Amino acid sequence: MDTSAVFCNFGQSKEMSSKDNGPWAPRPETRPKEELPTISVIGGTGRMGVHLCAAWAQAGYDVLMCSRKKEKAQEIVDSLKSGNGYMKKVEGKNAGQGDYCVPPSENAKDWELRAGDNGDAANADMIVLATMFEQTWPILESISSDIKGKSKIILDMTNPFMKRPDGYGSGLPKDGPQAGILIHKEKLDDDTVKWVGAYKHILWTLILPDGPKNKSRPDIEVFGDKDAVDIVVELIYRHGWRPIVRGGLDVAHKYEGGESLFWEDLGKLKTGN
Repeated sequence: MDTSAVFCNFGQSKEMSSKDNGPWAPRPETRPKEELPTISVIGGTGRMGVHLCAAWAQAGYDVLMCSRKKEKAQEIVDSLKSGNGYMKKVEGKNAGQGDYCVPPSENAKDWELRAGDNGDAANADMIVLATMFEQTWPILESISSDIKGKSKIILDMTNPFMKRPDGYGSGLPKDGPQAGILIHKEKLDDDTVKWVGAYKHILWTLILPDGPKNKSRPDIEVFGDKDAVDIVVELIYRHGWRPIVRGGLDVAHKYEGGESLFWEDLGKLKTGN
């Protein structure tokens, strides 16, 4: 793989503060990795997907990186598990937004990280939607018969309001739900599925296998059904970040199209209010 044109500044970060005061969810007890849910990532070969697959595998999860073609995912998985990391320059309309920059990891050979196609995603306990919003429902619909009635957790990271140079992220019609996760829930129409939103505003360039690149800003906002939120809170802590639980699905519109309360919380911490 030619990485000569890829710029990856992994940086040197200070350790994260160990203070417990603040808006963060309580840290759950650490359990053995054999008890953790399996994860599949639709859009796993995208920039966010690759960085998170590496981080979650490093944290002890069994992760399936999914793509339309398994071969594409397999090439990336092989590079990651070889210990060489994965670096690739992004070209075309999205060039300049940040490249694939997963650094080498000494214990990557021990990761439970595998490749699959989108059809394989339905086999996991938790299905992660990590592709563009406009492409998500057709994929989810194609595997819906293998999901319905099986009490899956779906982590929806899509954001229809995050505008991209290639035209994706153009928003939603004003006369419908103002959150992608609500649209996906409505279309799937399965009461056994637990939904959770997170990672809506996190840049992939900040996600390293051993935690956030900038350890002074390790916070991820989470909302959704309680059982699913609890699983994602554990997930976030295990890969070195801190979760802030914002509420149920009724607040979804605030964390996709609306203004995040993250900076408000930081202001309160600084002023002691």
